[in-house]
Amino acid sequence: MTIPLPPAPKPRTSAPSARWLGLGSLLSLAAAVVWLLWASVGPVAQPPNSPRLVTALESGVVAAMDSPLFRYSPGWRTSALGADPSEPANPWDEPAGEVAFSYTGKALALQLAVGDYWGYLFVTVDGAPANRLAVIPGNQDSRGEEAGYKPFLAPERQSADGAALVWLPVHQADDDGPHAVRLEVWRSWGQFPLRGVAIDALPVPRPRWPAGLLGLLGLAAIIFGFQNRTRIQRIGRMAADDSPGISFPVVRLFRPTRVLFQSSGVTLWLLRLWPGALLLVGGGVALESWLLTDVGLGLLALAGLRRAEVWVAALLFGLPFYLHPLPILPGRSLNLIEIGVWGGLLLVGLGRLGTGNGEAGNGAKPNTHYALRTTHYVFLLLLWSLLSALAAEYTPLALREWRTLFLAAGGFALLLAGVFAQTDDPARTRRLLFSVWLAGGTAVALIALWQFAFDQMLIQAEGVLRVRGLYGSPNNLALYLERTVAVGVGYWVLRIAYVANPRAHFVRNTQYVILLLPQLAALVLTFSKGALFLGLPALLLVLGVGGALLMKRQGRSLAWLWWLVGIGGVIGAGLLPFLGTERFRLLWEFGPGSTGGLRLQLWRSAWAMALDHPWLGVGPDNFLYAYRSGYILPGAWQDPSLNHPHNFVLDWWTRLGLPGLLLAALWVGGAARRLWRQTVAGQENGALALGCLAAIAGALAHGLIDASFALPDLLIVWVFLLYPFWENQQ
Repeated sequence: MTIPLPPAPKPRTSAPSARWLGLGSLLSLAAAVVWLLWASVGPVAQPPNSPRLVTALESGVVAAMDSPLFRYSPGWRTSALGADPSEPANPWDEPAGEVAFSYTGKALALQLAVGDYWGYLFVTVDGAPANRLAVIPGNQDSRGEEAGYKPFLAPERQSADGAALVWLPVHQADDDGPHAVRLEVWRSWGQFPLRGVAIDALPVPRPRWPAGLLGLLGLAAIIFGFQNRTRIQRIGRMAADDSPGISFPVVRLFRPTRVLFQSSGVTLWLLRLWPGALLLVGGGVALESWLLTDVGLGLLALAGLRRAEVWVAALLFGLPFYLHPLPILPGRSLNLIEIGVWGGLLLVGLGRLGTGNGEAGNGAKPNTHYALRTTHYVFLLLLWSLLSALAAEYTPLALREWRTLFLAAGGFALLLAGVFAQTDDPARTRRLLFSVWLAGGTAVALIALWQFAFDQMLIQAEGVLRVRGLYGSPNNLALYLERTVAVGVGYWVLRIAYVANPRAHFVRNTQYVILLLPQLAALVLTFSKGALFLGLPALLLVLGVGGALLMKRQGRSLAWLWWLVGIGGVIGAGLLPFLGTERFRLLWEFGPGSTGGLRLQLWRSAWAMALDHPWLGVGPDNFLYAYRSGYILPGAWQDPSLNHPHNFVLDWWTRLGLPGLLLAALWVGGAARRLWRQTVAGQENGALALGCLAAIAGALAHGLIDASFALPDLLIVWVFLLYPFWENQQ
């Protein structure tokens, strides 16, 4: 028999307001679906007619390149197929050919043959750059004039039949003219790069981004509706009530699992043996055995049901191995980060149902509401990146990166909040997570040192052999290790100076200091210029200044800062034998073809791209295609396949637009401010906070010339370092 519940308190939100909010969210979501369908069936950017012979270019005309109205420089071949220039005597210093014509109308478009070949086009209209193409300062045509710019390089469009035909909007005039056009084609002979000209003939494609905006408004309304604290508290009381009168089927279903959570003896052995379960997972990956992997994951999950931080610690340990998927079935593998994040959220949810309440085991209520509020920038970035992905040219690729990068990071932030909501000892949980994460850095560093010792999987570049661990590039290993080194120095080394008996504490923590040495050695052997000359100096400077201030406030000796001097000295001594190699000898070389020169060219292109796409950027994982097919400069042709601008400001801007850059700045800036306050407070946690602050400084300094956040492991680490651990305790 079901006993009726007592009357619940009246919610703060009135019923009519809640109904209107729900109705508005449903209408917004429905409008988003309708708009998306409408945009999907809209016209494609193709003219209604094929190019044909014409005698005048006017509105609505689509002209073939063998029409008599085009004036060609000597050497061109024209046919019904298109126009093809000849190879000049000096193809790197002079154009392959020029074309001039006039038209009346407003919208000018060119049909181009793009594919896996190097060539580019300059366009001027009425003596000014074509305004629908990239205009990059300093990138001038053969006459020294500013012009609209378009590379023909698009390997992803090449097929067995050859280059692909695309219609490209070139210029939008304010009046009907007539307008004088000059085309200057470089290289591209044998490709027939010019195929047609259209005037006011391209249909306007329907944008998809309003569907994303409507959808975000609908989701925001739903989330706002769930913010009603009275209803949340009522559901929590219903879930916690053991009376037989509660008709709550889900909670009843999980009541038998309370034995697992309330009996420490049942799972104590799992909590003690979870490192062995982690080794089973690692062995399963190394041996490609799905059985070992599944057994290890199962044991970790059982331990995680009792203490979810165990599962999260295992995820943090495995971050530097994320490129190697976990075999879970014969011929079937899954991504480590996605298993860790979504599996962890499932365990947190099951743990909440199993314990029957949302409180920690000792009845304390950690301040996870504050933690969620201070990480709300992560969720705002998650929503804005979805909007940017829907507006991207290559939407499937953008949505894939959104799922693996931003959605996973948002899930991880939610996972951390759930873990600290259930723990009965936030300080213990924090120590476990950081210790295991740093141990993972040591593990990948040992693998890198083994590679160097036995000449395995090394990258030879500019006279040095570079280790890369299990990453595809040594730079990726350096980006990860500089973060672990910064936190390790703060957490394991500087913390020795903040206790009552530093000498005894040093003896107990010698093993931690030893674990740092492989990380430092592997970091040096990556020979990453960004890490060695920007990241490490920045993080050591922050550790030195913050450590001196903290020790002074505590009245302690500054002698422990010699640790930092020693670290810097060891790194400098280790680099001395390699300073004569090409990698370091040409460090300040910025000439054509050099690494520095190519980097400067890349930044010029990325800056122009950012200015052309100020609000939504080009979208997640779309930089590569926008760069090499629209903005790569002629002097950077040697390295066209760059998928990020090698600068964190330009990366945020080109990927997500100015709003994304602003959200990222507020997120990182707010967290850095909290970490600094925790550091100068002079408490024992100040060492860990200072380590996190140093990691941020090192990552941003290195990110001036390399990647900073847009990798799955790095963004998870950003969320981890910026999470307000200090607010999750009484």
